[in-house]
Amino acid sequence: MVDKVKDFTFKPDGKKCPVSEPLKPSFENYDIDNILFNETFKGLAASKLSGAIKIDTTVQDDNPSPQDDLDYWSNFFEFHAYLEQEFPLVHEKLELEKINKIGLLYKWEGSDSSLKPMILMAHQDVVPVNPNTLDEWTYPAFDGVYDEETEIVWGRGAFDCKNLLIAELHTMEILLSQGFTPKRTLYVSLGFDEESSGIHGATYLANHLEEKLGPNSIYSIVDEGFGIVRITDELFAATPILGEKGGINVKLSIEGFGGHSSSPPMSGHTNIGILSKLISLMEDTGFEPQYTPKNPIWEFLDCLAEWYTDIPEEFKDAILKRDLSEYHMDKLLQMLVQQNIFKELVRTSQAVDIISGGVKSNALPEDVFTIVNHRIEVGSSVKEVFERDLAMARIIAKTYNYGLKSGDKILIPKTENGFIIAEIYGQPLEPAPVSPENEVWDLFKKTIYNTFVNGIDSKSEKKAQFVVSPSTATFNTDTKAYWNLTENIYRFMCVELPSDALKSFHSVDEHIAISGHLSTISFLYDYILNVNEYDS
Repeated sequence: MVDKVKDFTFKPDGKKCPVSEPLKPSFENYDIDNILFNETFKGLAASKLSGAIKIDTTVQDDNPSPQDDLDYWSNFFEFHAYLEQEFPLVHEKLELEKINKIGLLYKWEGSDSSLKPMILMAHQDVVPVNPNTLDEWTYPAFDGVYDEETEIVWGRGAFDCKNLLIAELHTMEILLSQGFTPKRTLYVSLGFDEESSGIHGATYLANHLEEKLGPNSIYSIVDEGFGIVRITDELFAATPILGEKGGINVKLSIEGFGGHSSSPPMSGHTNIGILSKLISLMEDTGFEPQYTPKNPIWEFLDCLAEWYTDIPEEFKDAILKRDLSEYHMDKLLQMLVQQNIFKELVRTSQAVDIISGGVKSNALPEDVFTIVNHRIEVGSSVKEVFERDLAMARIIAKTYNYGLKSGDKILIPKTENGFIIAEIYGQPLEPAPVSPENEVWDLFKKTIYNTFVNGIDSKSEKKAQFVVSPSTATFNTDTKAYWNLTENIYRFMCVELPSDALKSFHSVDEHIAISGHLSTISFLYDYILNVNEYDS
């Protein structure tokens, strides 16, 4: 099975970022042009996405289990009915299970049970709309407006990620209408609380699949992620995410002594002041950037250096010579942390997000705390990050004569000032395993080339240079629950990302160009066909 894929591999040409040959399906009814360029289909696709946005499937940070409060999730049942209405063939021909009452698991049975199934993922939920920003939206957040003049679909979920969910179901509807029958079983797994960690949705869905199929039982998983970046008018780069940073919240508390504010401590420092010194020390120190060879960001930089003709010469030189000396590596790392797009991809981040203390303006606070969020670099770990924060707390404890506890473990005995306490808050997450660049990745990558070269760019007068490079994400997706099922996890939506894409991400005026929605459908169409034709 694998040998057939290798037939399509370009031989290395000495480049660190070689271009691959497009892998085009030979399905007899193959018609990518109809998806990308047919005006009638464009209107239909926009309508289906628009209707999905109109159904408010907002989740909060803390949501009840559907087993405890099903009414809380009532809008999701309206959403399920909408999907059934819009995709009749999918709901007629495929098996549908509801996992934990709201999670949707579609199964398209393949003809060859010896082949590992593939999974497409997305999530039904969206983040809340800040009521204070309602008058800042171009169109109301849940009106799902499709502006035919600008060819943009507006509304919460347009990009994160009802676009992907609708694209997956629409793709299957097309293939069913064309008479396609898969050899490899296809699952579509749709969680419903990704924006609040996926504990009720993705966790249940993944556990159900693992119980049913066993560990390492899946061929590949595709979920939301990065898309296509326009570097220049002549250069485009697709950036599928092969690795995600981990995460940990560290709670730092002071349990001390209070009193009347007219008589502050002899030291001149209240417990709030001491906590502030700890926060200041952590922020002034920060985390150093580091070179982790398995981090996909280095491959992306290689592609920039090789294909981006306008890259600053000093930056290019540091990229190309990073393996030759520590000097060039250190120089490159310092350059990266000065650029917003790269700075958090090569180091562990920290952000003080919550602080609490005090109940009265004339009372010294006995207890204060802060919660610091870290996104963990792929070469680090939960243990390493927590121990660093604990070391910061130890410095402050020794400097200002406090005891120190790590959870219930006493590291420095309690003093007359009290204790500083460091503990993990909530459930930490190790960095995701980095997906290997194997034969499965090879097919995935060549499919992206086909969708762009023989699809998206096929009618352009001037053909663009196109490269595919792995990337890393600072955020986490529902795939974190699926690590046991496969090592081949790709987080990618075949959407050209505008330069201002992040401005509306989880914010005002979320939107997507309909061309991006069509290209996502096209890629999924290509990928399902290629997996069944070339690796079956």
